[in-house]
Amino acid sequence: MPAGPSAVPGTATADSPLRFDPAGSVAAPIARDVDALAEPVAAAVLACPSVAGLSGGPFGTVGTYLPGRRVTGVQITDTEVTIRIVARLAPLRRIEAEVRAAVAPLVSGLPVHLGVDDLVTGEPDPTPG
Repeated sequence: MPAGPSAVPGTATADSPLRFDPAGSVAAPIARDVDALAEPVAAAVLACPSVAGLSGGPFGTVGTYLPGRRVTGVQITDTEVTIRIVARLAPLRRIEAEVRAAVAPLVSGLPVHLGVDDLVTGEPDPTPG
């Protein structure tokens, strides 16, 4: 006998895909573990002397949505971290080193992709040399 619709609403069988059950429970999606890291990572990046702020990147696409708020400039997945910043006037190697050192303890070995979207030139370099 061929497999028909599953006996339990909202479940899938080998022959039928998972389907929405309007009579099923309506619960908010559960945040991933990496979402809980977005705010600490943002705070660590903003604490870097060469970082003036976070940026959403091109078209404002880089960010993490949390319940009731958005952390702009930080996107964390299970495989990588993307950070977009507005930098102060400083050598790029210094900016990169500061940001990577600040977030490394928080993201446990995930590769960090850093993008500089803008540069603030009106403020003096916060660190000499």
